[in-house]
Amino acid sequence: MTKARAATTSWLGASTLILAATIAAPAAAQTAEDTPGAAEQTGAEDEQAEAITVTGRRAALQAADDRKRRSDSIINSVVADEAGKLPDNSITEVLQRVSGVSIVRFAALNDPDHFSVEGSGIQVRGLNGVASRLNGREIFSANGGRALVWGDVTPELMSAVDVYKSATADLIEGGTGGQIDLRTKLPFDYNRGWHFAGSAEASYGDLAKNADYAFSGLVSGRWETGIGDVGLLVDLATSRLTSLSNFFRAEPYFKKRLPGETEDVFIPGGFDFGDEEFQRDRSGIYVAAQWAPSNDLEFTGIFFQSRYTNLNQSHFSMVAQQDLAVERGNSRFDEDGGLLSTEAMFQRDPNTFLPTGGGIVSGGGVEGTRSGSLTRDISGQFEWRPGQGPLKLSGAYQNILSTSRADRLAIFREVPYPTSFGIDLTGTFPSVTVDTSGDRFTNPANYFWSAAMPHNERNRGTLDSANLDAEYTFDDDSFFRAVKAGARWSDRRERDFNNGYTWTALGRGWNGDPQLTFANAAPGDVDNYAFKDFFHGQIAVPAQMLWPTIDLVRNLDVDLLHRSPPAGFCPAGSEFNCSASGPLPDSTYGGPRARPNEFLPQDLGIWRTQTWAGYAQVRFGHDYVPGTIGVSGNIGGRIVRVKNESQGFIVQNGFSYIRDGQTVQLATRVDPRGGEAEFTRFLPAINVQLQPSETTKVRAAYNITTDLPTFNATRGGGDIGVATTANPVQGQPGIFTNFTASTGNPLLPPARADNFDLSFEWYVKPGTLFYLNGFYKRLKDLPIYSLTERAVTIYYQDGTSEDVLAAATDVITAPAAAEVKGVEVGGRAFLDMLPGALAGLGFEGNYTFIDSKNPGDLYRDIDGNIRNDAPLQGLSKHNFNATLLYERQRVSVRIAYSWRSRYLQSTNSNGTNPTYNFVSAPGAPPQAIQIALPVYGDAYGQVDTGVTVKATEELSLTLRATNVFNATQRTLMGGYRNDAIYTRSWFQSDRRVALGVNFAF
Repeated sequence: MTKARAATTSWLGASTLILAATIAAPAAAQTAEDTPGAAEQTGAEDEQAEAITVTGRRAALQAADDRKRRSDSIINSVVADEAGKLPDNSITEVLQRVSGVSIVRFAALNDPDHFSVEGSGIQVRGLNGVASRLNGREIFSANGGRALVWGDVTPELMSAVDVYKSATADLIEGGTGGQIDLRTKLPFDYNRGWHFAGSAEASYGDLAKNADYAFSGLVSGRWETGIGDVGLLVDLATSRLTSLSNFFRAEPYFKKRLPGETEDVFIPGGFDFGDEEFQRDRSGIYVAAQWAPSNDLEFTGIFFQSRYTNLNQSHFSMVAQQDLAVERGNSRFDEDGGLLSTEAMFQRDPNTFLPTGGGIVSGGGVEGTRSGSLTRDISGQFEWRPGQGPLKLSGAYQNILSTSRADRLAIFREVPYPTSFGIDLTGTFPSVTVDTSGDRFTNPANYFWSAAMPHNERNRGTLDSANLDAEYTFDDDSFFRAVKAGARWSDRRERDFNNGYTWTALGRGWNGDPQLTFANAAPGDVDNYAFKDFFHGQIAVPAQMLWPTIDLVRNLDVDLLHRSPPAGFCPAGSEFNCSASGPLPDSTYGGPRARPNEFLPQDLGIWRTQTWAGYAQVRFGHDYVPGTIGVSGNIGGRIVRVKNESQGFIVQNGFSYIRDGQTVQLATRVDPRGGEAEFTRFLPAINVQLQPSETTKVRAAYNITTDLPTFNATRGGGDIGVATTANPVQGQPGIFTNFTASTGNPLLPPARADNFDLSFEWYVKPGTLFYLNGFYKRLKDLPIYSLTERAVTIYYQDGTSEDVLAAATDVITAPAAAEVKGVEVGGRAFLDMLPGALAGLGFEGNYTFIDSKNPGDLYRDIDGNIRNDAPLQGLSKHNFNATLLYERQRVSVRIAYSWRSRYLQSTNSNGTNPTYNFVSAPGAPPQAIQIALPVYGDAYGQVDTGVTVKATEELSLTLRATNVFNATQRTLMGGYRNDAIYTRSWFQSDRRVALGVNFAF
């Protein structure tokens, strides 16, 4: 613990220095002004100093304000500074500070067990329906969804990011929450001649203890030639980020009765702990060419490619057993019966409620993943204004290729724990007491090779689209400013191979191969792994345990892993513990593999979405002049016809179980399944602006937006099977509880949102603005997770079949409309009236309140009751950002805090949806209870800071720190009595410091 505390103290010292540098930077700038010779500045020097204050980040802030002010709809923008960089190192980091936008700091919104440092999902005004765009055109990732995986995209290639909160008819349909448009640079954005910009950065994380890098470079040229204006821009970027996250997780609190009591208590079914290390490499290539053969005609061609690769490794330990119990005398409970602490948690006999005295089995193991994705956009467009007249024709063709692949292998081992362990959940962090004396955790013979679980994905998605638009602009004195109409066609296809997570036992003695231990490990297959500085020294875990090596899971052929050991390697009588035979020559740990090939026909999913759309829009208004109110806006409508197709396979695996006292055997079957559906929607859009003064605007908007369900939700395939509980007779099949089904629905309709917005904006002066936005959304046909029943046909091994109702957890269309309403308030101000160096101080902040009324994702509480009182998935009621700014002369400083309140992540999360047995009294028959507890992301906020010093007009130095105060992300489990909520997981990740250099000339 002393070392861990020392490391923490060291980091806090570094963080303090960074904050001190951040705060002292303005003073340093003032000191430079106060040096001899600087006191008597000339007027020209004063003017130059004033000019400097509106360059760099402050100029970028003003550019974003101007775009918001000129927009025909309600938007927010983030604009790159003159060095060509956005202010953060990922798109999600950029967007988390935008009013009304929140990010998910997990691998996915519905995956609360895997933390992600850079974040993944994005919600706008609490909704996941966020359409992703690149230069106004559709873009996506091939991952079974409809939108872009934001972390896949290189932020250095972006000139700005726009968040559209109200739609216009000429925007591509999509986005019940809004649209996010990533805008790239173009050669004609620059003056004639050459322009260069670039950056280099080195960073370091305090848990990963690894130095990382980021480089980017831009070259742009524009020339006047004999064939007209010609421009070419090349932008390249590459970066590496290594991050380490620690986690501690409590298993569900199962309902129990203690001896002699009649009131229920709730006792966790164990605990898990571990870490995950990610090393991602992200690179981007962007090339844009423009040609204007005349003043009437302009052509633009774009090549955009972002590539993302990731190496993941994880060590994890699990104690997950449903029959753990405690004694009242040495335990504490909360007022709702939830366990707070106990000196001893043990296994008990359901017939006597007495401790069995048996050791508690601990699972766990190591996993390694290699994954990668590529998104490539090739597009060409033209604009033609004949004779520079009022008519403009424009069009574009776009081709997107997106691929992703993943290869994952987890190898599990078992090691007996003592007969009991203590746990204390009353503090900020949990505490577990485990007897580690003797050679319990150091003797390789105590570790059993248990199972392997490979997972592979090969996804490929394409999009072809074309659009043609015409716009006619009226004379300046006309109230009607322009009329615009256009059409768009797109064909989106995706083909995914996904073989699921095929858990297969290694040799276990009972499955044809002997049980091998770590004493039989081939050379290099096992090592000791200590969780150094776990939670920065705040949680103590057993550190001397043995694990399969990362090299084993990274480089091993799964078929070799499942091969039998050499003949005669385990003498007769040692089938259930072969330790005495010593090490194996190869990594052959037995157990027949569950599948013969990496991919089988049933792993295939095919989707296709064809869209035809047409729109018409009128822009109108007259500008503000003193003594009048300016009025402007647009009104239009978009008609969209969508055809969805889906194909897959329904899989029923062979399985034995006991039903009504008889052993039953399911047949193995694979049956094709698919479907198609067509939908036509009319999407009106009205945006009106009133300008009472030169500096104020009042906006009102009404529009209808849609979102197509994800490909995963509309998958044609799935599986059907049986849920069972453990048989008290050892070695006998499980006892039937119910049939299960997991299938998609190709007929799901698009979600629809009726959106109403009212906004007040006050542009006090350049760089200073305030706004207040109110919004209301009514959503119909919202896709939600539901615990429901499906009519399926079960096929038996004897050739018979049966039509049954199966319990299903699946995406369905919400039976009632949802309502989301809220308010955004925010602004920015620089205190230029202050004297001296203080004149550079500024503040930027925003707060979003969101309330919802919705049917909710269904879940099953701890008693098995179906409930629908969960909020909308991903919706936080409160979102808050505050940034202290300093922009003066050559110094730019930012101290930013981002926070969001609790939000629903999943009602069907792995580990919180089992069926468990409740025994009301010793010897009473067990009652099987199926649960699916809601899991929430707890309130979370973190502080990031950065300092930029402009060394010369062309060169800037930056110092940034991320997660300065070591924030802890928690997840929570609901579904308990009196709406009690218990902590599911704790996560901590790196605090990171980065030093960089930017140039532009």
